[in-house]
Amino acid sequence: MSENNQSNQPNQPNHLPDPLLPEEKPELSIEIPADPMPVSIDPVPRGFDPMGEIHLRGRAYRGLAGGQVPWWVLLTGWFLFGGFALVQLTIALTTSSFIAWILLALAAVFLLILWRGTAAKMSTRRRR
Repeated sequence: MSENNQSNQPNQPNHLPDPLLPEEKPELSIEIPADPMPVSIDPVPRGFDPMGEIHLRGRAYRGLAGGQVPWWVLLTGWFLFGGFALVQLTIALTTSSFIAWILLALAAVFLLILWRGTAAKMSTRRRR
């Protein structure tokens, strides 16, 4: 019974707002959250699904063709793919087989990518 009488006592603070007193009305405000910053603009995709693998290969070729790879990667690529293309060229010239020419064209695609990467790497070195 004493709990019910506590709100009627004058020395106890009243936690409920009185609708008759305008100066005790709380101020209403609207908080607008800031725009969230993106965590990563270009996230690295996972290579476990087919589309992720294609995206990862595209990123690797883009970095190679943009001249953003170290020199040892370019030189290793030239030795590996250049050697394969040289072997394919000798096979295509000696056997005159149509399949050998197709394999030579496939090896030439890798050499074109390496050529773009080497040219881009050399041009960025000259600008610095």
